[in-house]
Amino acid sequence: MDKMFHKFKALSKKELLINCILYGIGIIFMPLGVVLTINAHLGAGGYDALNFALGNKLGINTSLAIYSTAFLAIIIAALIRKTLPRFSTFISSFFLGVFTELWKAVFASVEGNSLLQSLVLFIVGMIVIAFAVAAYVISIFPSNPTDDLVVALTERKLRLGIAKISLDVVCVVIAIILGGEIGIGTIICTFGLGPVIDVFHQWILKILKKLNVTINHQT
Repeated sequence: MDKMFHKFKALSKKELLINCILYGIGIIFMPLGVVLTINAHLGAGGYDALNFALGNKLGINTSLAIYSTAFLAIIIAALIRKTLPRFSTFISSFFLGVFTELWKAVFASVEGNSLLQSLVLFIVGMIVIAFAVAAYVISIFPSNPTDDLVVALTERKLRLGIAKISLDVVCVVIAIILGGEIGIGTIICTFGLGPVIDVFHQWILKILKKLNVTINHQT
């Protein structure tokens, strides 16, 4: 927390505003993309499919499922590091849960009832997720618990790609058991989101460079 406080102190007002905007884009629009991919019924990302399936199975709001899996990720990351849990990462999960419920309500009647509709919803959802993640990861604010868990695994000498895919596979397996939205879209999200995120990431950085804004990345 002290490290994060010092980071904030080092920011100018302009940098702080840009960080807030980027973070806001991430936590507001990432859930929108997730809801659209879920409603497409072609299969969603493993972690997202897990949360929606868990919520449906237990008869609880998706936000509560998100909070439950986020808390579990925090505990597992702490056990891997053998340190105190980083509860600051839960801040992102809290907002993601809130906006997930909002977008679920707004787009409750929008579903993929045909192949064309499903493809459109899925593609739009992926693009929205990629843009939101690209903006979110640039900001100085804490990452979400699952991202932090991946980082914790890399700290144990596990390669980043292997750590990310391993976590996704575990989520997919559990989601399948719970009857989640798993399909061809899951494979596309798992292996295809990364390159799209990178495109948006580089684009945002170029815009910030033109605006002469220096952004402090998360660590």
